[in-house]
Amino acid sequence: MTQAAPPKNHLAAIHIAQKTLGLSADDAAALKIAITGKASAADMTGPQRRQYLAHLSDLQVRMGKLPRSTHAAKRPALHRTTADTNDERWLKARVLWQVLANASEVHTNTDVALMAYVHRQTKVEHWRFLNTYQINGVIESLKRWCERVNAPTEPIKKDATHG
Repeated sequence: MTQAAPPKNHLAAIHIAQKTLGLSADDAAALKIAITGKASAADMTGPQRRQYLAHLSDLQVRMGKLPRSTHAAKRPALHRTTADTNDERWLKARVLWQVLANASEVHTNTDVALMAYVHRQTKVEHWRFLNTYQINGVIESLKRWCERVNAPTEPIKKDATHG
């Protein structure tokens, strides 16, 4: 099965954004790996290219190379949609956070508090910018925390005598 070629407009937009930021080829490759796990934009999936472009846009805004008013792709910091590519893993992290809250280990059981924990662990602003390695690291750290406090990380199975 052959993979469809990426849309040329995505590749062009990535190239232009990297040039605007003054990224060398090595710096751009390192950034791509950090954001998507892929060194080449041509090897990225559509959602990965959009994620990388959003990150480049954020960098352009921060560096003053793109006016904030034209930054239409930016979502509010904690706004998530069903189109998020790692929604399933976010739910896994959220369940583990809930388990820790039930064990009185987490005092603020909100998405904002979980994002603050994610930021402390990864130094990345938002879940949607994490690469697979970082996401797995956050989930594993939550699991280890649960284990340290003897909080269950697996679904509780019903006892046959209780229904």
